[in-house]
Amino acid sequence: MEIYYQGKNITDCVQVRSCRVRDTCGKRCDSLEIEFENAADWFRWGPEEDDQLRVALGGYDSGTMYVNTVLPEAGRYRIAATALPCRARRKAWQSFIGKTVEEILRSCAMSCGMGYQIFGMDGSAVIPYIQQEAESPAAFLFRLLRLEGATLKCVNGKMTAIGISYSQERAAHQTMEITSRDRAAEYRRSGTAVRALTVRTPYAEARAEDEAVPSSHIQIVTSDYPALNAVQAGRWARGLLLCLNRSCESVTLPGGFNAGLTAMTRIDVTGDTDATGRWLIEEAEHDLIRKTSRARLHRCITTIR
Repeated sequence: MEIYYQGKNITDCVQVRSCRVRDTCGKRCDSLEIEFENAADWFRWGPEEDDQLRVALGGYDSGTMYVNTVLPEAGRYRIAATALPCRARRKAWQSFIGKTVEEILRSCAMSCGMGYQIFGMDGSAVIPYIQQEAESPAAFLFRLLRLEGATLKCVNGKMTAIGISYSQERAAHQTMEITSRDRAAEYRRSGTAVRALTVRTPYAEARAEDEAVPSSHIQIVTSDYPALNAVQAGRWARGLLLCLNRSCESVTLPGGFNAGLTAMTRIDVTGDTDATGRWLIEEAEHDLIRKTSRARLHRCITTIR
């Protein structure tokens, strides 16, 4: 394992007791927790908030993390870092009128001192009106991107918007087998899939349906979103329904260290269980000392119209 602090390789200068990296998307950002021996050495070093930390092992790279918390205890020194700098925690009110998704993403990223990038979604889509409501920039972007059928991943100093349908359609990065004899993998259904979702406002109304869900299942009508035209209402109805239904099924895969397990990567599952099919990684956790990995995946949904 290699450790870089403020761009300097300090691997040979430290004794690492534990190191866990969480690679995720959506409501949570990537995070790193690392514990060192010899706290006295770190006191002399004097780590500060937003110092940059990065770890790498066997093809896996955590990307740039920003020191969030330092916890000296019992002769050891524990550092917690996140993919978002500390200034990104500030909450604010702000209105966006007639801005594109890309313009809003850029504005939020700049307010945090970060860059931005877009994969697999239309950054030129115009949002007639939306409001950041006492939220951090990342929390606000997650809410907006969810409407657009996308998610947020903060990685290597950039706020990244990733289209869910785009990620689902990419080639599988790996294929894994789960059989009825496998006691390690955990398949779970949580909640009932929604058949249809309608976005209704005083200005527009549109409906999206999941053709794979029986017509007897629940149908939702929501007036919580400020869609000002039918195109926007339809796009948001599809985005919301996609995010709701893909979270109804999950599978958790523990195992040895696997550098290829990163959020929003597609995995195909084979075997003789209900988990067979196409999945997207929602979160992966890597223990770089014990050399283990654990991933939680959501079912790919391609039947929303």
